[in-house]
Amino acid sequence: MRHRGKRGLSALGFVFIAAATVLGLAGCAAVSATELAPTTAPSVSSVSNATPTPTPTATPTIAPTPTPTPPPTATAEPEPPAPPPVDPLRPACAGARAMSVWAHEDDDLLFAGTQLPQVLAAGGCIRTVFLTDGDAGRGSDYARGRVEGIHRAYDVLRGASSPWTETEVTLPSGATVSVHQPVDDTRVSLVFLHLPDGNLNGQGYPATGEVSLAKLAANKIAALPPSTGGAPLSWSAIVASLDDLIGAYQPASFFTHVPGSANTLAKGDHADHAITGIIARKAWFSDVRGGATIMYAMGYQSAQRPANLSGDVLRHKIAVFRTYAADDPVIRGCSDDASCLAVPRFGGWLGREYLFTEAQLGLG
Repeated sequence: MRHRGKRGLSALGFVFIAAATVLGLAGCAAVSATELAPTTAPSVSSVSNATPTPTPTATPTIAPTPTPTPPPTATAEPEPPAPPPVDPLRPACAGARAMSVWAHEDDDLLFAGTQLPQVLAAGGCIRTVFLTDGDAGRGSDYARGRVEGIHRAYDVLRGASSPWTETEVTLPSGATVSVHQPVDDTRVSLVFLHLPDGNLNGQGYPATGEVSLAKLAANKIAALPPSTGGAPLSWSAIVASLDDLIGAYQPASFFTHVPGSANTLAKGDHADHAITGIIARKAWFSDVRGGATIMYAMGYQSAQRPANLSGDVLRHKIAVFRTYAADDPVIRGCSDDASCLAVPRFGGWLGREYLFTEAQLGLG
């Protein structure tokens, strides 16, 4: 019996010791785990792979850009008023006005060439009117060359050179005329009616239909057609046109050809000269001119009279004419004073100048 009990106690003790050992080890493990682990377990939101909440950043306030203050503007000087438009029929003139009416370009230079410089020298102004183109049946190119020659001659006359303007003007008479002026000089102006040249004895030229001022005066034709294509002009329309020009310009002195009605003093002159003198005189006396004077220049027949020009007056007249004649094929060999005076017919006219009053012609 005793042997059986002792063996059982020993077994029970072994079991107890083993259990105690296991519990002791478990307790140690528990203590170790407790000591190593954090007191509070981290929440899910605090783990390292969570997106952190950004710290708000202060937004800078942008100040508005100040509007720049414009610098003070200097008070602009007012622009001078524009000059009044130039009336081509009555350009400005500070002195006395002189007007002349001729048949052809160069008649003024040959038969009254000393008169025009005197007007300009005295501070006056000159207007020259040409009734015909002076085309001599040679066509428009020749006629245009004469116009350009007159421009150059008047440049010498006035002592300056500049371009010329050309303005078409319709007169109260209904006629359209061309007014030419230097761009820088209102003292000088030329007016062209552009009627056909009538030839020496008024027979006209085939190129222009054999019409002429002489035939118009004799009532052989009713009107003359301008080369510019305007309406044909009757005798009364030409007179009225000159009256319009005289009235607009208001000249103190007036020059033209000796009229054909002057008989002996007009005998032998170009037919266009004689008829132009008649028309110009009629236009002049169609109104009261208030004390203005009219003078008549002798034409071709002046060459039969004694030479009456010399010195500086003659030299200046030749210089102006020579400039005109340089490109005129009708006038050959006029290159200096001596050669110009030697040109047949033209030399005789250059060295002479005869003008007459109304009373001297017995026309009063």
